[in-house]
This record gives sequence, structure tokens and C-alpha cells, in this order.
Amino acid sequence: MKKTALLLLFAVTSSMLFAGPFGLEFGWTAAELEENCIYAEHMITQGSMNGYLINPPNPHSELKMYVVFVDDEYGLYLIRALTASCYTEHNVRWSYDMLKSQLSSVYGEPEEVDEIEWNSDWKGSDNFLRSIFYGDRILLSVWQPAYAEGSAKDIYLTVMPGTETEARVDLEYYSWDYDAVAAKFNNISASVL
Repeated sequence: MKKTALLLLFAVTSSMLFAGPFGLEFGWTAAELEENCIYAEHMITQGSMNGYLINPPNPHSELKMYVVFVDDEYGLYLIRALTASCYTEHNVRWSYDMLKSQLSSVYGEPEEVDEIEWNSDWKGSDNFLRSIFYGDRILLSVWQPAYAEGSAKDIYLTVMPGTETEARVDLEYYSWDYDAVAAKFNNISASVL
């Protein structure tokens, strides 16, 4: 009985260690998303990159929308997840701090920026969302995990404005291939100009 329980615990732990964010794996093609029973709604195509709205196998209770970006050559290279809209500084900071705490428990302490321009017209709690909307405030945490096969190179947690009175917390996982995909995209953009 103990041996069976130990093997089961090892199997569960192994799958958790090797699963990527939300049960996704960097490098997957669009076909592999489908093979893994992930509903993918095509949203955008730019050059060799396609963006898909998905329902991941392991969603997070606080995150409501998931978008993945897949390159024809490099496969899945960017995972983006967003919270529902937040309408107060308290709601934004609660979601942000909860996600930051969970990510820090896995990846260690992040590099952080939480600042507002000194001459901003949007200082104070009443203007927190406006300061984000007008670009006067930055709230950002960045993790750069050690290299491991299939791991994220960079993880960004930030607040993205919607309107003067609404924002979402945005979590992004970048693969080690992200720079190569970005370089391809920049070369295509430069050749069009």
C-alpha cells in the first residue's frame, strides 16, 4: 500500500514539475494544441505568427482570458493570461499581489517597478487607474528563471489599462525562442518599410 501511494505521489509530482504554464508546452504547434484537447480560436496572423484564444488544461482561478502565440518555425513562444476587468486600485492590487506571491513561491523574488512620474496629474488612490491609463504609472514584476528545457525565459506580471476606470492584470510567459521570433518579425516589418 505504501509503495503504491509513493508511486502515485511521484507520478503526480513529476507531471507537475514537467508541465508548462497552465498545462501548455513551449514549442507546441497549433496541431499539438488540438491534439492536447485545447480549444483554440484563431485571432490573428502576422507573417509566420498566429495568435489563438484558448481554454488551457490547467487554468488559474484568477485568470479569465488566455492567448497563445505560435510561430510556424518555433511553435508556441508566448503565453498571455489576463484577469477579469478591475475597477478599483484595491481590486487591481489584490489580484496583482496574489499572483505575484504565487509566482514568487515558484520562481523567487522578482525585479519590481512600482512608480509614478513625479509630475503626474494622476497621483493618489483615486487616480490609480487613470495614472495607468495615461502611462504615468508602471506596476511591473519580472522573473528570469534559470534555464531548463521547456521553461520560460522571462515572466512578466503587469497592469494593462483598458479605460480611465478599468484595468486588467496581465501575466506573460516568454519562451527561450521569443527573441528569434521577434527578430524574424522585425525583419519582415523592416522589409515592408
